[in-house]
Amino acid sequence: MNVHYGQDPNMPGPYRQQEPSVQYIPPVVIEGYVNQWIQTFIPGYGRVIAYVLDYNRRTGMVSMFIYQPPFYRRQYVQVYHGDLVGVSPYFGPTPPRPGGQPPRPRPPYGPGGPGHGGGFWPWLFGQVF
Repeated sequence: MNVHYGQDPNMPGPYRQQEPSVQYIPPVVIEGYVNQWIQTFIPGYGRVIAYVLDYNRRTGMVSMFIYQPPFYRRQYVQVYHGDLVGVSPYFGPTPPRPGGQPPRPRPPYGPGGPGHGGGFWPWLFGQVF
């Protein structure tokens, strides 16, 4: 006979259902995304696409441009690295555009070809000139 104990906190561990938890993202992970595009969830902003500008090891603050749906207007924010939930690389159009376009494949090198770095500054230079 199987008995389902539900969420009674007095039941032994194997019978108790585990509550979902937010996974802590270590600072080294955030450091690896500096000068790159990411997807993440930020409390108060929701699911966003962001370009990580800087990470301050001393304060734990991340500086970034975020793009929120549905209009994807650029907004500069600084948030504590522990507030970023579910960080992953973003390979869609840069900067993000409205309309929910699917991500398009990008070569493993920057827009200048092999040997030329990608990132925010080359992108900005390409937009201005």
